[in-house]
This record gives sequence, C-alpha cells and structure tokens, in this order.
Amino acid sequence: MNTAASTRCASKTSLRWERARESARRCIREGAATVFAEEGFERATMRRIATVCGVTKVTLYAHYRDKERLYRAVMDGHLASMPSGALDMHGVADLGDALMRITDGIGRLAADASCQAFCRALSHSGPAHDVYREHWNAMLAPYFKLAEDAFTKASSRPTHAADSEKFLRLLLTEHGLPQGDRPVSGPDATVALFLRAYAAPLPGAREF
Repeated sequence: MNTAASTRCASKTSLRWERARESARRCIREGAATVFAEEGFERATMRRIATVCGVTKVTLYAHYRDKERLYRAVMDGHLASMPSGALDMHGVADLGDALMRITDGIGRLAADASCQAFCRALSHSGPAHDVYREHWNAMLAPYFKLAEDAFTKASSRPTHAADSEKFLRLLLTEHGLPQGDRPVSGPDATVALFLRAYAAPLPGAREF
C-alpha cells in the first residue's frame, strides 16, 4: 500500500473511532442526565450511572475522569439545548396581550425536556453547584425584564415592579420551575396584582 492510500485508510479509521467515541459519550451523558435528574449531584454515583448507561465503570472513567466533569457536561448540554428568553413583543396591544406572550414563553420553557431535566438536577443538587443556579437566573432574566416593562407601560402605579415579579413567580410556581434569586415580595404585591387584573383601571393609566 502506497503512502497516500495508507494515510487515507488511517484517516478513515480515525474518523470511525472518533464517531464511535462521541456516540459512547453521548449515551453516557443521556444516562447520567437521568440519574442526576433523579438523585442530584451528591447522591448520584458513578457506579449507578455506569449501570444505567450499560457500561463498566472503567469505560465510564475512560470518557469522564470524575463525576464533577460528567455533571458539568450534562448541565452544559441542557443549557445549550434550552429555548432562549427572546420573545416577539412586536405589536403588543395591551397588558393582557403582553402577559399572555410571556406566559406562552414560560410554558414553552417548562415543556422543554432539557429544561425539565436541568431543573430537576438543580433542585436535587447542593450549593456547591450554585454556578448553575446563576445560569438559571440568567435564563429567567429576560422574562422578568419583559414583565416589568409590560406593567410599567400599562400603569403609573408605583407597585409595577413588584407586580411583575409576583406575576413571574406565579407562572414559575405553576410550572414547577425554580424561581431565581430575586427577593420575595410581600403579600401586598399579590393583592395589587389581582386588583390590577380585576378592578377598574385608574384614571390616566397609560396604554401600549
């Protein structure tokens, strides 16, 4: 076999090996995602993950040297697959329309399989992995900003910021999602929100 043919053969072999390696790593991440979602980082073991993945511990450690690296690979993969917080707010007619679009956006996020697995793993993992809580807060930030803008434009009431926060918290609770790191509002914000929804608008309230 000449040099060129030998090089091509080696290249094809290397490519097949790399594909097989990535396929194995993908299967391991999928199995580990199930375990982390059920047990969190601290309770999950590499032995349990290997069993779920159908591989030996030796094979598992050959791909991921420790549980921390595997957890990061799983969580980063979830984040990369989640829908963004960018919503089309063009042509919003009123506060109800704005909040419905935000509601739909949160609903799509909650229905996403990667989001579900990420949030379950996050809720079962300890404070050592707060970096992923920060990632989740960043994921929610656009929704909080959109809700605050919607309430601000709809009325001159001084409670609009607390109202918007309470609205998002109610949505996140409804879908079983973590609520982020914003401070919890008092009960007056909840009362104001429902008064806003059911009472007659104040004179001089601005519209979109």
